[in-house]
Amino acid sequence: MAQITLATLDDTRCFADLLVRALGNAPEVKTLLLRGDLGSGKTTLTRFMVLGLPGGTEAEVASPSFTLCNHYPTVPPVLHCDLYRCPGSLPEDLLEALDNLRTLIIIEWAEFLPDQERPEEYLDIALKACEEGHLLTLQACGLKAEALLRHLCEQWTVSRV
Repeated sequence: MAQITLATLDDTRCFADLLVRALGNAPEVKTLLLRGDLGSGKTTLTRFMVLGLPGGTEAEVASPSFTLCNHYPTVPPVLHCDLYRCPGSLPEDLLEALDNLRTLIIIEWAEFLPDQERPEEYLDIALKACEEGHLLTLQACGLKAEALLRHLCEQWTVSRV
Protein backbone atom coordinates (compact mmCIF):
# COMPACT_ATOMS: atom_id res chain seq x y z
CA MET A 1 0.00 0.00 0.00
CA ALA A 2 1.13 3.54 -0.72
CA GLN A 3 -0.23 7.03 -0.18
CA ILE A 4 0.35 10.00 -2.44
CA THR A 5 -0.92 13.56 -2.04
CA LEU A 6 -1.83 15.50 -5.15
CA ALA A 7 -1.81 19.19 -4.20
CA THR A 8 -2.61 20.65 -7.62
CA LEU A 9 -4.06 19.75 -11.00
CA ASP A 10 -0.48 19.70 -12.30
CA ASP A 11 0.31 17.02 -9.68
CA THR A 12 -2.70 15.04 -10.89
CA ARG A 13 -1.55 15.35 -14.51
CA CYS A 14 2.00 14.29 -13.56
CA PHE A 15 0.75 11.30 -11.57
CA ALA A 16 -1.58 10.27 -14.41
CA ASP A 17 1.30 10.43 -16.90
CA LEU A 18 3.50 8.30 -14.63
CA LEU A 19 0.66 5.82 -14.15
CA VAL A 20 0.07 5.52 -17.91
CA ARG A 21 3.77 4.89 -18.49
CA ALA A 22 3.93 2.32 -15.67
CA LEU A 23 0.88 0.51 -17.07
CA GLY A 24 2.59 0.41 -20.47
CA ASN A 25 5.40 -1.58 -18.85
CA ALA A 26 2.99 -3.94 -17.05
CA PRO A 27 0.74 -5.42 -19.75
CA GLU A 28 -0.77 -7.91 -17.30
CA VAL A 29 -2.29 -5.07 -15.25
CA LYS A 30 -5.21 -3.70 -17.25
CA THR A 31 -7.73 -2.78 -14.56
CA LEU A 32 -7.83 0.23 -12.26
CA LEU A 33 -10.43 0.34 -9.52
CA LEU A 34 -11.22 3.90 -8.44
CA ARG A 35 -13.02 4.63 -5.18
CA GLY A 36 -13.99 7.93 -3.64
CA ASP A 37 -16.82 10.25 -2.80
CA LEU A 38 -18.43 12.57 -5.33
CA GLY A 39 -15.91 15.22 -6.30
CA SER A 40 -12.89 13.26 -5.08
CA GLY A 41 -11.18 13.40 -8.49
CA LYS A 42 -11.94 10.00 -10.08
CA THR A 43 -13.00 11.41 -13.44
CA THR A 44 -10.28 14.07 -13.42
CA LEU A 45 -7.61 11.41 -12.91
CA THR A 46 -9.16 9.35 -15.71
CA ARG A 47 -9.23 12.38 -18.03
CA PHE A 48 -5.51 13.02 -17.52
CA MET A 49 -4.71 9.33 -18.02
CA VAL A 50 -6.64 9.22 -21.30
CA LEU A 51 -4.97 12.43 -22.49
CA GLY A 52 -1.59 10.79 -21.82
CA LEU A 53 -2.31 7.89 -24.18
CA PRO A 54 -1.90 7.93 -27.97
CA GLY A 55 -5.23 9.06 -29.39
CA GLY A 56 -6.28 10.63 -26.10
CA THR A 57 -6.66 14.10 -27.56
CA GLU A 58 -9.46 12.69 -29.75
CA ALA A 59 -11.40 11.45 -26.71
CA GLU A 60 -14.09 13.42 -24.94
CA VAL A 61 -13.63 12.17 -21.40
CA ALA A 62 -16.70 12.60 -19.25
CA SER A 63 -18.15 10.92 -16.22
CA PRO A 64 -19.98 7.76 -17.30
CA SER A 65 -22.58 8.26 -14.56
CA PHE A 66 -25.51 8.02 -16.98
CA THR A 67 -23.99 6.07 -19.89
CA LEU A 68 -22.42 3.55 -17.43
CA CYS A 69 -19.51 2.92 -19.84
CA ASN A 70 -17.52 5.22 -22.13
CA HIS A 71 -15.13 3.93 -24.78
CA TYR A 72 -12.12 6.07 -25.70
CA PRO A 73 -10.17 5.73 -29.00
CA THR A 74 -6.74 5.42 -27.42
CA VAL A 75 -3.88 2.96 -27.65
CA PRO A 76 -4.60 0.81 -25.76
CA PRO A 77 -8.36 1.36 -25.94
CA VAL A 78 -9.88 2.53 -22.65
CA LEU A 79 -13.21 1.47 -21.18
CA HIS A 80 -14.28 3.92 -18.46
CA CYS A 81 -17.14 2.62 -16.30
CA ASP A 82 -19.21 3.97 -13.43
CA LEU A 83 -20.85 1.34 -11.26
CA TYR A 84 -22.68 3.72 -8.91
CA ARG A 85 -26.07 3.12 -10.53
CA CYS A 86 -25.72 -0.60 -11.11
CA PRO A 87 -24.99 -2.44 -7.87
CA GLY A 88 -25.75 -6.11 -8.32
CA SER A 89 -25.47 -6.14 -12.11
CA LEU A 90 -22.61 -5.13 -14.37
CA PRO A 91 -22.83 -3.49 -17.79
CA GLU A 92 -22.29 -5.95 -20.65
CA ASP A 93 -19.44 -3.79 -22.01
CA LEU A 94 -17.56 -4.23 -18.74
CA LEU A 95 -18.09 -7.98 -18.60
CA GLU A 96 -16.70 -8.31 -22.14
CA ALA A 97 -13.73 -6.03 -21.41
CA LEU A 98 -12.75 -7.95 -18.28
CA ASP A 99 -11.96 -10.89 -20.57
CA ASN A 100 -10.00 -8.72 -23.04
CA LEU A 101 -6.38 -8.09 -22.06
CA ARG A 102 -6.05 -5.42 -24.77
CA THR A 103 -8.40 -2.92 -23.11
CA LEU A 104 -7.44 -0.70 -20.21
CA ILE A 105 -10.40 -0.70 -17.83
CA ILE A 106 -10.99 2.17 -15.41
CA ILE A 107 -13.86 1.58 -13.00
CA GLU A 108 -15.33 4.35 -10.87
CA TRP A 109 -17.32 3.32 -7.78
CA ALA A 110 -15.39 0.05 -7.80
CA GLU A 111 -16.83 -0.97 -4.46
CA PHE A 112 -19.82 -2.20 -6.51
CA LEU A 113 -17.63 -4.64 -8.50
CA PRO A 114 -18.24 -8.14 -7.11
CA ASP A 115 -15.11 -9.94 -5.90
CA GLN A 116 -15.67 -12.79 -8.35
CA GLU A 117 -15.48 -10.33 -11.29
CA ARG A 118 -12.14 -8.84 -10.28
CA PRO A 119 -9.17 -9.82 -12.42
CA GLU A 120 -6.11 -11.46 -10.89
CA GLU A 121 -4.04 -8.30 -11.37
CA TYR A 122 -5.33 -4.79 -10.67
CA LEU A 123 -4.53 -1.53 -8.96
CA ASP A 124 -7.02 -0.14 -6.44
CA ILE A 125 -6.92 3.65 -6.00
CA ALA A 126 -8.95 5.36 -3.27
CA LEU A 127 -9.23 9.14 -3.70
CA LYS A 128 -10.11 11.48 -0.88
CA ALA A 129 -10.24 15.26 -0.72
CA CYS A 130 -8.02 16.61 2.04
CA GLU A 131 -6.62 19.97 3.19
CA GLU A 132 -3.54 19.53 0.98
CA GLY A 133 -5.56 18.58 -2.15
CA HIS A 134 -6.35 14.93 -2.85
CA LEU A 135 -4.98 11.94 -1.00
CA LEU A 136 -4.56 8.76 -3.03
CA THR A 137 -4.30 5.42 -1.29
CA LEU A 138 -3.01 2.80 -3.71
CA GLN A 139 -3.19 -0.95 -3.21
CA ALA A 140 -2.03 -3.64 -5.61
CA CYS A 141 -3.58 -7.03 -6.15
CA GLY A 142 -1.27 -9.55 -7.79
CA LEU A 143 2.48 -9.80 -8.16
CA LYS A 144 2.64 -7.77 -11.40
CA ALA A 145 0.44 -5.07 -9.87
CA GLU A 146 2.70 -4.97 -6.80
CA ALA A 147 5.74 -4.46 -9.04
CA LEU A 148 3.88 -1.76 -10.94
CA LEU A 149 2.99 0.02 -7.69
CA ARG A 150 6.60 -0.08 -6.44
CA HIS A 151 7.83 1.33 -9.76
CA LEU A 152 5.12 4.01 -9.78
CA CYS A 153 6.01 5.14 -6.24
CA GLU A 154 9.70 5.30 -7.13
CA GLN A 155 8.94 7.39 -10.21
CA TRP A 156 6.65 9.69 -8.22
CA THR A 157 9.39 10.25 -5.64
CA VAL A 158 11.94 11.01 -8.37
CA SER A 159 9.54 13.46 -10.08
CA ARG A 160 9.11 15.39 -6.82
CA VAL A 161 12.84 16.06 -6.39
